[in-house]
Amino acid sequence: MRKVWAVCVMVLSISVLSACDITSQLEDSGWVPFSDKKNIKDKPIHYVSLGDSLTEGVGDEKNQGGYVGRLAKEMQTWDGVKSVTVTNAAKKGRRSDQLLAQLESGELDDTLKNADIITFTIGGNDIMKIVKSHMSSLDKGDFDRELPSYEKRYEKIFQAIREQNKKVPIIAIGVYNPFTVYTNDVGQTDIIMKEYNDVMRTIIEQENHYAIFVPINDLFVSDDDSVYHNDYFHPNAKGYRLMEHRILTTLEQEDLYSLSSGNLDMGGNSDDKK
Repeated sequence: MRKVWAVCVMVLSISVLSACDITSQLEDSGWVPFSDKKNIKDKPIHYVSLGDSLTEGVGDEKNQGGYVGRLAKEMQTWDGVKSVTVTNAAKKGRRSDQLLAQLESGELDDTLKNADIITFTIGGNDIMKIVKSHMSSLDKGDFDRELPSYEKRYEKIFQAIREQNKKVPIIAIGVYNPFTVYTNDVGQTDIIMKEYNDVMRTIIEQENHYAIFVPINDLFVSDDDSVYHNDYFHPNAKGYRLMEHRILTTLEQEDLYSLSSGNLDMGGNSDDKK
């Protein structure tokens, strides 16, 4: 009987130690026990947005700041949020090399260090530069040759952000195909957009626990739903609302609570907000 009891104790001890080890590993990756969600304290949040015109909000005829302004307003309903301050450092026409240069210049170091959440869009202008440079003889090979360089810059962009802030949640938003506005016969442009989005998604998924990729290409197929500004390139207010909704649904699926190391939550678990 004593031998049986000793074996049981040994097995139980091993199980407890294994569970503790697994829990430790999960916590190191950002996982927080569900029971701790009620302990979220509301605090001022610094939301930083980077990139190109999609993040700047160009085309938003309602002047609500594109997806950034709408998302910032929604953040005020989250657990862990007392107020939201937005720093929008995006600029129309910016390419990945220019965003990388901005990050490496150091001008945003303090901003990134103090960020509680970051979103960015980049890549559309890289693609359009290729289109404009090879307008008379555009071929998919032109995009294929540039894609590896874009991939390296995208990786460096992430590294530059992480050098300033190791655990800030990063929401990286993909590119869409504006050529669907002009024709249903988009040829290889859809393939090109997919390849650029796949590169971004792969880098995000390999990066670490604190980053997610948000695809938006399907939101801007043709203009049947009137989602484009009258320049037929940028989203209008409806298009930006769709982007905001896609970001929110992706955050819900990926679990904002874990993504933010237990600092933010969309679930309404805080006793203060009941």
